[in-house]
Amino acid sequence: ELMKPGTTVIISNAKIDMSKGSMRLADDVWSQIEITVPATFAVKEDNNLSLIEHGNENVNAVAE
Repeated sequence: ELMKPGTTVIISNAKIDMSKGSMRLADDVWSQIEITVPATFAVKEDNNLSLIEHGNENVNAVAE
């Protein structure tokens, strides 16, 4: 219910699991999702790592 289009959230204590070559955001009992102030940046949709099929290699997310 919290994650609606246009809403900015902070996700803590979650992880990315690899499932059948795709990345999945996984949360558990210790994860927290909270609504925060709207983001002041635009998401770079042309660099969507979720659309790339991955093997067993590590994928590094680089902050800019």
